[in-house]
Amino acid sequence: MALQVELVSPEEVLFSGEAYMVIVRVLEGGEIAFMPGHAPFLGALDTGYEAKIQLEAGGPLQIIKLNGGFVEVSHDKVTILSDEAELVE
Repeated sequence: MALQVELVSPEEVLFSGEAYMVIVRVLEGGEIAFMPGHAPFLGALDTGYEAKIQLEAGGPLQIIKLNGGFVEVSHDKVTILSDEAELVE
């Protein structure tokens, strides 16, 4: 089982695909990790930090620089909406 993940900025969809885990930092409580089966969640993203997407268990992390925005989790789908986002190669 995997998460469906979409990372969207005003200019484009930066990532769309499946992942094992997503880690973001929210204003209300620091870093939070989402995995399949996570309860529904909606939160405001912290500014000036890096989110992480792990595509498979034990695999490497895809790093994304974010500058604010929102994260929504529902029915094994994680949507990240950010004013500014950039994939780190």
